[in-house]
Amino acid sequence: MDQYHFLVGEFKKNTPFIAAAASAQLFAWFAHIGEPVERYGNKRGKIVKFSQRNYEKMLFAPETNSIGLLSPRLVPPEEAYEAVNCDAQAMYSSGSELVLSIRASKLALAPLFDGARAIPGLFEHCEYVYCYAETQGYGTGYALGYRQLDEAHPMTFGTPCPANNWAAIKRRGLQDAHLRDVYPINGFTQARLDALPPERRQALRAAMQAYGRCEEHAGWIFWHLQPGELEAARAALNAHAMLGAYINN
Repeated sequence: MDQYHFLVGEFKKNTPFIAAAASAQLFAWFAHIGEPVERYGNKRGKIVKFSQRNYEKMLFAPETNSIGLLSPRLVPPEEAYEAVNCDAQAMYSSGSELVLSIRASKLALAPLFDGARAIPGLFEHCEYVYCYAETQGYGTGYALGYRQLDEAHPMTFGTPCPANNWAAIKRRGLQDAHLRDVYPINGFTQARLDALPPERRQALRAAMQAYGRCEEHAGWIFWHLQPGELEAARAALNAHAMLGAYINN
């Protein structure tokens, strides 16, 4: 199955939803990647053809608390689930997270991250950002905290799912004491790092020194890892039970 690249930004607590600003940032990302916005998610949860008038009416409705934008369909609507029938997608959920995804053949992971980081204000409400490659269906479900089955990820009875595990950590309010996993690109605000228990914070610092490379930028610490370093870094942090994706609930 085709690979897609994902960027997930988890928001700080009590993040305000400023519809106009969030929408402008998502449209700026679509302009940056050179994809048109053809569809959007309306307030009834349906994906509909983009109309500026109807979109703005939805955007500024008092009950609106999220935005979902999609690039043109790849196949007719009867041949695929609409939510994953596209090359690119952007989602912004009030109080939850930012999700950007694009077909891997169109944009590599590092340019996805660099382009998103360059959009003014896009990371303003985030405290934890990570990027990964996955199939479109499973990767989208993973970003949102649920298991989405596809050909590459069939049902495995009795085997916990990393997506579900992180969702359970968040439901219990324990996310500040954990990271979700180790990814090719990881980003943390200093406040997010300071929220970790001291032992785990020290273990993370040791792993960041031992594997990959780190950079500081505009109040963020970004940790970049090569494929061969991921498992070693993951093992080092799992030894301190700090990766929520592997804590079965």
